[in-house]
Amino acid sequence: MSAAAAVQVETPIVDRALDWVEDVLSNKRPSCKRAKQACKRFRADLKRAGTDQFPYVFDMEAAEHMCAFMEALPHIEGAWAARGETITLLGWQAFLISQIGGWRHMVTGVRRFRTAYVEVPRKNGKSTLLAGVGLYFLTVDGEPGAKVYSAAASTHQARIVFDAARVMALSGQVGGMALDEVLGLHVEEHKIKTGDPAALFQAVASQTKSKDGKNPHCAIVDELHEHEKRDVWDSMASALGAREQPLLIAITTAGYNTAGICYEQRKYLQRILDGTFEDDSYFGLIFEADEGDDPGDPIAWEKANPSLHAAKSLQYMQDEWKKAAASPAAMGEFLRKHLDIWTSVGASAIDMEGWRAGEDTSLRIEHFAGRRCYIGVDLATRHDPSSVVVVFPDESDPAKGPMTAFSWHCLPQKVVDAPGNEHLWGWASKGLITTTPGAELDLRLVEALVMQLCGHGADHDPRNEWGWGDLPAFDVEMVVYDAQFAQQMAATWDAAGILAVELRKRAANTNEPFNKLIAAVDDHRFLHDGNQVLTWMAGNTLLKQVPGGDYIFPTKLAPEDKIDGIDAAINALWPLCQAEEDDDSKERRSSFFASLGAT
Repeated sequence: MSAAAAVQVETPIVDRALDWVEDVLSNKRPSCKRAKQACKRFRADLKRAGTDQFPYVFDMEAAEHMCAFMEALPHIEGAWAARGETITLLGWQAFLISQIGGWRHMVTGVRRFRTAYVEVPRKNGKSTLLAGVGLYFLTVDGEPGAKVYSAAASTHQARIVFDAARVMALSGQVGGMALDEVLGLHVEEHKIKTGDPAALFQAVASQTKSKDGKNPHCAIVDELHEHEKRDVWDSMASALGAREQPLLIAITTAGYNTAGICYEQRKYLQRILDGTFEDDSYFGLIFEADEGDDPGDPIAWEKANPSLHAAKSLQYMQDEWKKAAASPAAMGEFLRKHLDIWTSVGASAIDMEGWRAGEDTSLRIEHFAGRRCYIGVDLATRHDPSSVVVVFPDESDPAKGPMTAFSWHCLPQKVVDAPGNEHLWGWASKGLITTTPGAELDLRLVEALVMQLCGHGADHDPRNEWGWGDLPAFDVEMVVYDAQFAQQMAATWDAAGILAVELRKRAANTNEPFNKLIAAVDDHRFLHDGNQVLTWMAGNTLLKQVPGGDYIFPTKLAPEDKIDGIDAAINALWPLCQAEEDDDSKERRSSFFASLGAT
């Protein structure tokens, strides 16, 4: 074939994707801000393709190859399956697949994108699309020993994509031959294998103990918003390094855990699409209703649902809207599942948007040296973290002004290294969690931290054995701690002249400071340095009300959802909720708070 003939290879499916891009950018098709940004990014990349600064080119033929494979796969559900039809990629689907398959390094030919994140409401054909991607990477991509994993928060969810691929392989026909025969597949109940003995496609769940040790060529993560823990994503992402051109792809609907791994990936993609951060290896699409859209407007429905009028009917959306409009409880579900709007319904007692609004990564604790503050301590020795939070009230208005918090979190090394705690290990490697050897935390670490913050570090730990020597000292008004495990260190603090008050964990004690924390976050008055551990704990914190009373107290959904840092913050805020003092003397303050602590 001549060079001229090679250039003229027909690419009808990729052309369909390009038409979709044109329709989005010309406003011919109702589209949200984020979809437009993804299309603009593609257009901008085409203009700079093949340069020294951007050594990638868009290979139309490679993109068409992956798209054409997808369109050779059978529908497995509904009327299309009954008629024996194969998949026809909609414009947005053709765009997604062509972006993954088409962008290549201009010298090596290696695929550009290693990670893809796609947010789209339910019933837009997510699982079918992912199943086809998995089969492509398993077979015709040509990777020796290709391993493909369908990973999810539960075995049931992980099986959805795998089972779709399994049914496709068993029911498909190509040129009168069975698809599994054409592709050389051996389809089992729990695995799909090829003629390559090292290749396989299987489901992996969050609770599976053998997630580590994988070597994925393609890792598919379905409904990432359901992942309460980040272990699946992190273990798959960290395992990609052994492959030349792997893919980690997540397609999900919106959720409500804005402190989880899914929202983290969403925010990362938003920075890329906004142009504030550059990552040429990361592809993403978000389909959602725009801010200010009427949730009952069919135009908003079309923005969020690119498969509307095809895989998802207008009648179905109308029926779902009627249910949502009649029930406040159903509205949150409609917003999340059909308009891709993140809500906090059913999750954190703390508004995570307000929490993030108070984040300022430029805050440095050394800038607060000598400032008046309160310290809250929540102690544990084995499975839960021990957390210390220092709160600096506003100097001009301590009761109602903004407050600034810093936090420290400590755990036994054995807990950090345990399977399923990859998120803890990651934070420990960044210095956000401090550990002591073994299965039980040495609480002298926490004792020394508080002594350092109170200005007694040099006397208590002259050789800086616990590593807190670089921290500044403050004018600590009070240390508020829970009773458990604190007897020895409380005696140490008392001997050093530190005012330390025991606050027992009961609703009567936590109600006011918990309400104060919630209100400060809501009003964007709770400022912090963005500590990822404390943010995770804030997202885990649920609100429970005492039966028959008005008191509230913090709780969590599951044992692995740690909230100890929030408990410590509540302790630190407790003094600010007490009666105003009419005497500034140290002696009066001591006797006043000592009497309150006895309650």
